[in-house]
Amino acid sequence: MTLNDLAERLGVPARQIRFLIAEGILPPAGKTGRAADAYDETHVVKGQRYLALHRMGMKPGSIKVLMAFDDAVPILQAGGVELRVDPGISPEAIDIEAVLGAAEAALRAYAAKG
Repeated sequence: MTLNDLAERLGVPARQIRFLIAEGILPPAGKTGRAADAYDETHVVKGQRYLALHRMGMKPGSIKVLMAFDDAVPILQAGGVELRVDPGISPEAIDIEAVLGAAEAALRAYAAKG
């Protein structure tokens, strides 16, 4: 579908689609050029998710962070907490001790809020 088709499906102006692409929230079109844009259902689904979160009051930067984990692989779910790993990172590149320390600090800070 074209940029205008996608904008119509999402009910937003085409300039907002361009913004979402520029911010890395939506992937770029499969092809570019006048009337050659190739947007697909992935763009529709991600766009709908972004708009739903935005309507709930989330700021664009927060939505971008949240949506960045859409493709992450869940490796642990325990006690209401989920640990996800970016599929693009090599397991050998993970500093396990640093990640565990950061996770512990974040969970303790969250728990301290009561």
